[in-house]
Amino acid sequence: MEQHLTKDERKKLRQEEWQKKQAEEAKRKRVSKITWWVGGLVVLGLLVWFVYALVNSPSTPATVLSAPGPKSTDMTYGNPKAKVVLTEYADFQCPGCGAYYPILKQLTTQYKDKLFFVYRFFPLEQIHKNALVASEAGYAASLQGKFWEMHDLLFAHQNDWAELNDPSSNFLSYAKVAGLDVAQFKKDWTAGSTQNYIKSQEQAALDLGLPGTPSFFLNGKQIQNPPTLQDFQKLIDQALANAK
Repeated sequence: MEQHLTKDERKKLRQEEWQKKQAEEAKRKRVSKITWWVGGLVVLGLLVWFVYALVNSPSTPATVLSAPGPKSTDMTYGNPKAKVVLTEYADFQCPGCGAYYPILKQLTTQYKDKLFFVYRFFPLEQIHKNALVASEAGYAASLQGKFWEMHDLLFAHQNDWAELNDPSSNFLSYAKVAGLDVAQFKKDWTAGSTQNYIKSQEQAALDLGLPGTPSFFLNGKQIQNPPTLQDFQKLIDQALANAK
């Protein structure tokens, strides 16, 4: 048919075909662009919904651990009939425990008969090379009724023995200062029964799910470690008020 057209008519026909193709291409690009924008909006909407759901979803309450009450085999200080029991799981080589040592001394002095303090051994053997032997020294001293004297000396001089390859001489000197029978102390310190006791307390702490030391409990319920003496006092005062 095109061969019967004039030159101008053929030229006009080609222009129309070209314009038609251009229009179709422009339409295709518009559809593609709209599809891309719609897809982007859908993805953005899903992202916004996910963030909203995440922020507004009910949070899972943190598990509050409970510690068993005082036992006759525990290291204790104060009034057994006190209405508030403060329990510490501690490691003599732990710097954090060392930092809390003077705070706990102030608390036990301040509250006297109103507070019963329980110390439980939790030597972190994987990170503190002298934690176990220090705990054994504390327990050996307890067999002569001098646990708290050794407790105080170990924490007061923590920096002197913590990184030694062999802190034995330091511990023996503390035994003398504490007024212990040193020969008996040495025997008890290395006894299998001593290590068994420490290991049993260590395992009990692990079974409880404690993340580390120091870990504190007030009347059997774990508390977040108070940053200051005043914060600790507030918690104890509240516990005393609730116990009335």
